[in-house]
Amino acid sequence: MSTGLVVVVIAFLASVMTGLALRSPDAAVRATLEHEPAAATSLALQASQGSDPEVQDAAVRSVVARQFRGIPLRIAQTAFVPEVAVAGGGSATLLVASDALEERARLISGRWPASTSGPGAGEAAVDTDFARTHRLGLGDTAVLSGPDAPVTVTVVGIWHPIAPASAAWLGLTSGAGATDGRAIVSEALAGRAGDGTSVQWVLTPDADRVTAVQLPALQTGLAGIADALSDDSTAAASPFSSSGQALATTAAMGRSVVAVRAVIPIPLSVLAVCAVIALVLLGRLLADARLVETRLLRSRGVTLPWLARATAAESGAVALLAVTVGTAAAQVVLLPLTGGPAVGLPGAVDVLLPPLAALVAAVAAATLTTVLSARSLTDAPGVVEAGRGRTAVSAGLAVLAIIAAAVALWRFVVFSSSTASGDGGGIDPAGVVAPAAVLSAIALLGLSLFGPAAGAVERLAGRARGVAGVLPARQVGRGIALFSGPVALIVLTVGALTFAAGYAGTFSGFLRDSTVLTTGGTVRADLGAGGSPDDGSDLSGADRLEREGVTASPAIVDDATIGDTDASVIVMDTRRLPALVPVGGYLLDTGALAASLPGTAGLPGADLPAGTRSVALRATAASASGAAAPTQMTVWMATTAGEAVPISARPAASGDVVIALPESVGRRLVAVDVTTESAGATDVTVTVTGLPVASKPAGAWSLAPTAFGAETSFRAAGTGRASAALLAGRVTTRFLPDAEPTLRVAVTTALAADDSLRVGQQIDVNSPVGGLTATVDRIVPALPGTTAERAVLADYSAVTAQLLRTTPSVARATSIWAAGADTAALERAVSRIAGADAVVTTAEGDFVSRFLGGAVLSIWLGAAGCALLAVAAVAAAISSALRLRRGEVVVLRAVGLSAKQQAWTRRAEVIGVSAAAALFGLAGGVVVVLLVGNTLARLSVVTAPSTLSVQGRVDPLGMAAGLLALLAALAVAVWAYGRSVRRQAHDTAHREETR
Repeated sequence: MSTGLVVVVIAFLASVMTGLALRSPDAAVRATLEHEPAAATSLALQASQGSDPEVQDAAVRSVVARQFRGIPLRIAQTAFVPEVAVAGGGSATLLVASDALEERARLISGRWPASTSGPGAGEAAVDTDFARTHRLGLGDTAVLSGPDAPVTVTVVGIWHPIAPASAAWLGLTSGAGATDGRAIVSEALAGRAGDGTSVQWVLTPDADRVTAVQLPALQTGLAGIADALSDDSTAAASPFSSSGQALATTAAMGRSVVAVRAVIPIPLSVLAVCAVIALVLLGRLLADARLVETRLLRSRGVTLPWLARATAAESGAVALLAVTVGTAAAQVVLLPLTGGPAVGLPGAVDVLLPPLAALVAAVAAATLTTVLSARSLTDAPGVVEAGRGRTAVSAGLAVLAIIAAAVALWRFVVFSSSTASGDGGGIDPAGVVAPAAVLSAIALLGLSLFGPAAGAVERLAGRARGVAGVLPARQVGRGIALFSGPVALIVLTVGALTFAAGYAGTFSGFLRDSTVLTTGGTVRADLGAGGSPDDGSDLSGADRLEREGVTASPAIVDDATIGDTDASVIVMDTRRLPALVPVGGYLLDTGALAASLPGTAGLPGADLPAGTRSVALRATAASASGAAAPTQMTVWMATTAGEAVPISARPAASGDVVIALPESVGRRLVAVDVTTESAGATDVTVTVTGLPVASKPAGAWSLAPTAFGAETSFRAAGTGRASAALLAGRVTTRFLPDAEPTLRVAVTTALAADDSLRVGQQIDVNSPVGGLTATVDRIVPALPGTTAERAVLADYSAVTAQLLRTTPSVARATSIWAAGADTAALERAVSRIAGADAVVTTAEGDFVSRFLGGAVLSIWLGAAGCALLAVAAVAAAISSALRLRRGEVVVLRAVGLSAKQQAWTRRAEVIGVSAAAALFGLAGGVVVVLLVGNTLARLSVVTAPSTLSVQGRVDPLGMAAGLLALLAALAVAVWAYGRSVRRQAHDTAHREETR
């Protein structure tokens, strides 16, 4: 019965862990494709439309089929004109009408336009955004500025997309390319209104059918599809361009699958070792219980082969029922977690291999122990059984185990290094079992030291008077064979539990911190915006979040070039880094960056009172000859984070202008632009008066001579004054507070190594943000807001200050980073402020958790399984001791030991052995965690930059719960042991002393 229950546990745990190893990658891949944004899982391929669109589409699909042979893909095709100007201002994206396009949208009113030339060739169905922006309804007309002549279209329908976030709309969302919206028109109308029609194919792996085993082929296909299409003359009317992060996501999923299959074999291996030990112990217990019967059968002529067959048949029947129950229970547990098994050979291996292994192990253990016990025809015990041996295992075996563990550990280091660098594509079987091999070696080392340690304790206890101390020590020393199995299992259990707590704590801590670091905060909104701001509506909204009590910063993350090296540039309010990215100094010293990168007084400018609703200025232009007059004035208002936006107005004839300030803009005036027109005036002087006093340390307002190019004719002529010898045409001048803030940046170690950068060195950063000249202030392993290993970080206010001095405009924020205690509430607030088109993500590590959640569960299941088997082994040892030492109770009773004393000594034996084994297992688990814990956690978090260091941690709740559960089970067994011994001592019917 006990063997059957143990086999049920073994089959159940082995089946669950094997199912998690083989099925969870498929479930994680499909969940990732289903829940990640389309930009992360899809690839958009664009080219010019060919002369025959249907032939081109067929050619593209043929190339895709060859490139992704056997991989299920969803393909969405759309023909479009990226941007067409609208008379009166604004622009639109024109989508060519098709059945597939109309299936992706829902009409709110009206009908779809005719898709062919004819009476409906001037019809259009516009989306709700375009209709709202241009105040269009059914029957209204809009004029598109075609390349040859204006094109008038009549609105016949208003629509919105059924699933705006679906992959089919990738790159064609409302507002893409700073347009006002989208209009569905006929192919002929699109040709007349635009400079050329483009066509896009969006490739998305089918989330319902893609499997983890297909990821390498999918990655290869994604990497080469653009070149393959460009090389096909029928498919490519022009070279193909691509957008979307499907390739990077696929590569990350592939590395995650490798991590899963590197972690789960560890608890499986430890469980296998514990299972074999437990089954051998139970088999020996059964063989000892039947020893008299076995010897009787042997005396009557039963041969060992016959006995082996009979034992195998008996144990096989019990084990078969047990593995059936355990496997069925495992499948019930796995179905909601990972779904059903795969079809074919992988599914058969998944379902059948664990129970078959458990069945074979159970039958082999029972058969071998029975045969070995039956080989001797006498009752003479062996050396160890008789108490004359002092070692449970030989020193040679322990040394061999240590050597094997060292080799496995070396292979693990090689495997983890190649996987982290991206060179390894598979699993090294010898490497991934290294933690289990080290634990097993430590258990064997413990067994080899068990006898000598017991002897030493016995000698120390023998110096004391009485038998209370010496008797338990002496009995343990003489009963090494009885206690060796429980000792090994307790060592493995506590070691596995320590490793589980160390890995889970390190993994979860590193995942949390690295995700917060790469996200830039608890919540991040990517706005899908770019370019330069036009007015107050182009602010990110981070200042509004700040007013609601949230720590938030506008941010820009874009590609850059430093020297000859491609890198990422990150611009954000570095003063808020410690609150946004509280990751501790082991990843990034955010406090040091917040202290050194921002300027001492922020963005130079003049702070207006909080209730200010307008700015009143006067601009005049005097000349020696000819006429010159200011025609436009623009004030640049900035938030405390450094976001600046322009607000313009036309001055009166006197030069006076009152510029109304929207509620949304900041109240720091940082620059004033004056546009002056003249047909050819000479000795022109432009003067701006009414400028408020700039905050210290900034000085008086003066000309920024390079803001609109180095060739400007104006030169500084005093506070708020600029002069030019000759003014012909329209020229803009900019006045700023007199200050030259230094732009200090932090760079990553990888970038510093590539370009031989050092602290204090000046660098040029070229990016869509603008050309920046900066000084390297710090070199750090990684930077917030990006996974790029080569990156540069600058303060938002400092960048804005430099751009206002060197370029006509500044860069618009592309994202918002925010942090708060309530992630769900913060996500809702950020989504509300960022708008419907923003992609909002949280730093919860969902991508990694989908893959590694099953691995972490397996680690804990392995430790729990070892604990159950250890308790079963202790119970088996207790049962064997009660039977084998029955006569000892009678003898000790005869020499004067009471039942209470005997119960205490027996309990002391188990308590002492268990405590010593637990301490040794704890030390072994700590050794394993120190050797491989950080490396394994680093390997598991594939989204973290490889330059980040890992800080070892422990899951205290899991560790405490596991140890308490093990302690409680052992306490129950020890209590029951003492009670049974007392019952034997009170039994006077059994008189061993007179037998």
